Amino acid sequence: MEKVVNIININDEADKNIQFWQDRTSDERLSAVQTLREQYITLFNKQDEYNESRDGLRRFYRIVKRTKS
Repeated sequence: MEKVVNIININDEADKNIQFWQDRTSDERLSAVQTLREQYITLFNKQDEYNESRDGLRRFYRIVKRTKS
């Protein structure tokens, strides 16, 4: 097996990363965030906290919706 070393400039890689995400549509970016959230919840066993926060958001949404009409 032959050893290979690649030397890269970290600033160039950061620029490529930023450009990659800027080229994605908003739906693709949101989908990626949701995928990461789901992986985090599963990995760190945070399902209970996630469900509690969703319930709180639903209650808050209803209040905002009532005051708006």
